Amino acid sequence: MKGKIIIICESWLEIDFKGCSPTATRPGGALLRAACSLAAKGREVVFLSELGPDKVGAIIADALTADGADIAKSDRHIAKTPVVLNIDGTSSRYGIQDDGEGFDITWPRVEREDIVVFGGYLAVDQRIRRQLWSFMTNVAEREATIVYVPDVADDRIKRITKVMPYVYENLEIAGRVITLPSDLQALFSHNDPERARRENFAYYVDDYSHLDDAALLADAIDKTI
Repeated sequence: MKGKIIIICESWLEIDFKGCSPTATRPGGALLRAACSLAAKGREVVFLSELGPDKVGAIIADALTADGADIAKSDRHIAKTPVVLNIDGTSSRYGIQDDGEGFDITWPRVEREDIVVFGGYLAVDQRIRRQLWSFMTNVAEREATIVYVPDVADDRIKRITKVMPYVYENLEIAGRVITLPSDLQALFSHNDPERARRENFAYYVDDYSHLDDAALLADAIDKTI
């Protein structure tokens, strides 16, 4: 019997504009959308993130719970939930306003049959590293499956070398790695998945896959054994 899927990532609201007119609004982030998809398919999903009590946080929370994801253990105390505006193909992020207490998560109990997925900027963010790493160490001790999704093509990472020590730590603890379309260029300055497997990931994991479309992430996670 499959265990629960615990997904740890950032949350934000994306708003698309054409000129001055908004054209679409949706919860943002590949891992967040994967959480929604997996929960909608009937998987038990525990979603751990930072979601403010503001209107933006409520929109994201409602989308997750409508699909069946459990957000009860997420941090709901940040002052404001981030918003990303995509204006004619250019993205601008209006960032998180922390309450000063960091990543105030109620960590769930982890069983051996569970899958714990983490990634994105949150997985290399020094602000919450201590809390996150304490939990991930516990996950490894309980022998649950750990999936790392780098998702590091982020405008907040000005120099990839500054976060690579965290990336390598994440690779060391993971049992599986899934890269998204922009990851290889951001991490290794090339776009060859087989080269990345051979030169960069084989030392850390046997189970590596690259996705040409981030929309396939939910299915890739669901196939994790």
